[in-house]
Amino acid sequence: MRRSTAAYLALAAADTYLAATGRDKERRATKPLLMPTLLLGKGPDTKRALALGTAGDVALLADSDAAFTAGLGSFLAGHLAWMQALRRREGSGFLRRRPAAAVPYLAAFAGLNAYLWPRTGKDRLPVLVYSAALLGTALVALDTGKARTAAGGALFMVSDTLLALERFADVHLPVHEGLVMATYTGAQGLLAAE
Repeated sequence: MRRSTAAYLALAAADTYLAATGRDKERRATKPLLMPTLLLGKGPDTKRALALGTAGDVALLADSDAAFTAGLGSFLAGHLAWMQALRRREGSGFLRRRPAAAVPYLAAFAGLNAYLWPRTGKDRLPVLVYSAALLGTALVALDTGKARTAAGGALFMVSDTLLALERFADVHLPVHEGLVMATYTGAQGLLAAE
């Protein structure tokens, strides 16, 4: 295992633990380091996606509407960067051969947006646009035909679904933020594995 991978796993575990136990102050030391640690040795497209993830992570350390909007914008740009990065990898074309594989993703997208639509108020359209970009990342990851990459795309959908349900539908699971970070760091790590 490369040192950068080991460092990323250690940081991800630490940040997930801190998130799960509500230690937001301590997370200011772990969360901003996650994506910079992961991008070491990666190609330029992957680095761009991870750098945008860093910007989103830092923005979401604050608890305000402006911080949420900045984080959403950074992650939206990050999803566009992930789609570009993943399309350039070898092996694309899985969905042309098996288009039915996209059905669960499309159903999850439609179901979540239908549920959130009456709850998102002024954020309705930004949430819809963001979730479409998230779906795009997951589908492009699936299209690579690589199980690890596809799992990363699916985990990103899970992570952001948990965030959306908490923010807009007042759904709080036990250790909610820890679950968000476990799925998010897993997603980014799997997508970045070139």
